[in-house]
Amino acid sequence: MRTAAFNGAGTEFRLAYIPLYRDDEENHCAGCGRQHWIIGRMTAECGFCGTALPLEKFSTWSASPRIERCNHYADELPDDLRPVV
Repeated sequence: MRTAAFNGAGTEFRLAYIPLYRDDEENHCAGCGRQHWIIGRMTAECGFCGTALPLEKFSTWSASPRIERCNHYADELPDDLRPVV
């Protein structure tokens, strides 16, 4: 477990206990002590007891769908896909 962190100037800070799922370390569940994890985009959930921990590193960018059509006319599209003018 990490007990210190450093800022850009090299100053050392003491860290409090923050239960996080770290992908580069061995992670034991805080609830049952086991190591089987189901990893999501923002949290990791214990496969045995369901305890959820936030990931140490995650992205807040969502995976939005991209819809692309070529050589089409607005009149041919269904009403819900027509561009709003």
